[in-house]
Amino acid sequence: MRCASSPCRVQAGYALVAVLWMVSALMLLVSALVFQARTELRTVTAVRDMALAEARGDAAIQMALRFIASDVKQFSAQRSLDVEFDGEGVRVLVTPVNGLVAINAAPEPLLTALFAHGAGLDPATAQTLAQRVIDWRDPDGAALPRGGENPEYAAAGVPFRTRGGAFEAPEDLLQVLGMDLETYDKIRGLITVDGGSARTNPLAAPFEVLLVLAQGNAAVAERVAAARDAGQVQVDTTTLMQEFIDQSSSSRFRLKAFVPIGAERAIVRTVTVDAAPPPSSRLPWVVLRSERAHGIDGSASVAQR
Repeated sequence: MRCASSPCRVQAGYALVAVLWMVSALMLLVSALVFQARTELRTVTAVRDMALAEARGDAAIQMALRFIASDVKQFSAQRSLDVEFDGEGVRVLVTPVNGLVAINAAPEPLLTALFAHGAGLDPATAQTLAQRVIDWRDPDGAALPRGGENPEYAAAGVPFRTRGGAFEAPEDLLQVLGMDLETYDKIRGLITVDGGSARTNPLAAPFEVLLVLAQGNAAVAERVAAARDAGQVQVDTTTLMQEFIDQSSSSRFRLKAFVPIGAERAIVRTVTVDAAPPPSSRLPWVVLRSERAHGIDGSASVAQR
């Protein structure tokens, strides 16, 4: 018997609305589950791709180390090697450590030039940061005029204190009062804690370090780089900061492998090694440090000098 009364029609309408709401809720739930599954799949894929890229980078570095061990003298200047592993081309940039700025030994003028021309800081801020680096590493408790010892750190409310000893890793710079991540990112490729010289070898230096030694004069840095890269026997370096020039060789190298991930991305794997280990070592080289891999724009690997 059909219900033609108004209350029956209202109840039927409510029932229809309830069913529609339930269907909509189920559709939203299904959509959320699908979205979550796709997100997790993309995450797993990204992690897998990163792991594979790191493995390719490590393999490429090992292949490059074989070239270095066979003739260390061929790598007295910065060089790039193109190696192939598992069907993928990988560029490895080999930089002698003495071509970088040693932050455990660099004096104030060189550190000031590093922060001014490597990080783009104004001269006053660059000098302040340079003196704070020296105060952080020196064993005394007397602050330089623009520097900072523990009382200055406490007054600034920061959790770090000066070490009174050597930087053990480049990222230790982030503990220096006034050092921020943006400044550190600009100079991280120009510095080392694995070299003990207060001087830098321009024949082994990346272009950005040459720019520091040229006190920001790009034309001077370009001229030195061009002569060096052309293989000239005598490279005129008199236009650089002469008091910080050293042309001795080094057995320590920083290797950076640029591994493509697709057409627009790459990961960078960085390892620092000593290619002249002590006689007690059973290996032809010793790994001094291995940095965590990070992603970059894929075109950046082509632009490396």
